Amino acid sequence: MRSLKNAIVSEVLMLVRGDMETIGQRRPRREEVRELILERLLKGELAPGSRVKEVWLANELGVSRTPLREALFRLEQEGFVRADPARGFTVVPLTAREVREIYPIIWTLECLALRTAGLVHAEQCAELERLNVELAEEAEASQRRIELDTRWHRTLLQHCPNGRLLRLIDAQKQVAYRYEWAFMRETEVIPVSVQQHAEIIEALRQQDLERAVEVLELNWRSGMGMLLQRLDWL
Repeated sequence: MRSLKNAIVSEVLMLVRGDMETIGQRRPRREEVRELILERLLKGELAPGSRVKEVWLANELGVSRTPLREALFRLEQEGFVRADPARGFTVVPLTAREVREIYPIIWTLECLALRTAGLVHAEQCAELERLNVELAEEAEASQRRIELDTRWHRTLLQHCPNGRLLRLIDAQKQVAYRYEWAFMRETEVIPVSVQQHAEIIEALRQQDLERAVEVLELNWRSGMGMLLQRLDWL
């Protein structure tokens, strides 16, 4: 009887441990909700300056108000929404001031990452060129342009050994994505970016790291300038 009892206890403990491991691996619900809301923010589906309709959004996402509000408070800390006791949450508007603040941070960090990574291999240059050609040929979908441009920059910096620096870049770019979404809709800006990418690739092939860094900064400066021209409140 005792051995049977011990066997049952052991089996229960194994099940509990299994459940705990599953729970440990499962992402918190608020994080999943945060990503769903963030996607809508980046794509402009939750319009800049608009009030977040919590009841509607909770129904849309199929979640309760608790994880929704937890996710919104996290997004407030990240600068995507604002909380007001009287009005609830509102989406932070797009502003020229934020563009002027965020873009210099990004190009400074990316230039540092490129210097840290050093010269790239021939295979990496070939991949950069392939992505750039694909970006040049993408005529319609703004989301696809953003994906290609993001992949190009990540490929450029992929051998940077400073993981903390790369995470800082990704965090800053999340804020910039709302602007990139509007920026990449304009087809005339793509050739400028593609040409600058090509100059960076050529500089790396010539083992001229400083030239590559110089054009990388220019790439972000040009994007910032073109974007500011499209902001009504500039």
